[in-house]
Amino acid sequence: MKALSSPTLQGMAWMLLASLAGTLIDTGVKALSSHYDTPQIVLGRLVFGLPFVLLIAGVRGDLKNLKPKRWPGHGLRAVLSCGATFGFFFALGQLPLTLLVALSFTAPLLIAVLAWPLLGEPLGWRRGLAIVVGLAGVWVMINPGNAPWNPAYLAVAGSVLCWAGLSLSARRMAEEPAGAMVLSTMPVSLVLAGTLTVSSWVPLETWSLAIFLGVGAAGATLHFSVIMAYRLAQAATVAPVEYAAVLWASLFGALFFGEVPNGPMVAGAGLIIAAGLIVLRARE
Repeated sequence: MKALSSPTLQGMAWMLLASLAGTLIDTGVKALSSHYDTPQIVLGRLVFGLPFVLLIAGVRGDLKNLKPKRWPGHGLRAVLSCGATFGFFFALGQLPLTLLVALSFTAPLLIAVLAWPLLGEPLGWRRGLAIVVGLAGVWVMINPGNAPWNPAYLAVAGSVLCWAGLSLSARRMAEEPAGAMVLSTMPVSLVLAGTLTVSSWVPLETWSLAIFLGVGAAGATLHFSVIMAYRLAQAATVAPVEYAAVLWASLFGALFFGEVPNGPMVAGAGLIIAAGLIVLRARE
């Protein structure tokens, strides 16, 4: 029993919860996408999620210091967050859940590539190998030549690129208040989503309100769980647990959307996960 209560296992449990919360957000957004346009879903996600974000920030004491020090950096993060959110939410309405979640794990590969010129971090042969393996996984998953082309793949690519930039900006702005780092990602998305939704607003039904609230709660759970995971255990230990999201996505995709992963999808996901683990190993 003592071993089960170790900080390392607790950290892994928190990351497992984070992967579940993240997949619940994706599942909820995908369910909403059949009835609402992407801008309205983004708007609802932000409006219903903000109270939960403020609650978590209040518990952690982050509301005491919300004044940004580097305004241009926060402006860039707001734009990148907008691109990441709109691209991913649009793709959720077009692509299978498992495929999209697996493709999103190419972000660490992009971070490894961009960290070289932007942060001066050496690429190294391991990261180079990971990039090749990850690209092979993407090629296998989208199955070019054997599956119809979907423009949503471009939305995924743009979303992953924006997310990688968002992660790198967080490294360069590590001295900024945590509350400011979270809240400053919202304004551009709120303004754009609100503007685009004015002329195409669809009244919310009871079931959609429940999903929006659930997505907001899951977002707060995700944020808090990741913080706890990295506080209790080393990154090299807890980060691989995040790949459980692919398993959650496979389960929810089959249960709620009748999506059964095929051979190329499973093989490609395996290659992408292997590539992510190689990058993680290279950072040790």
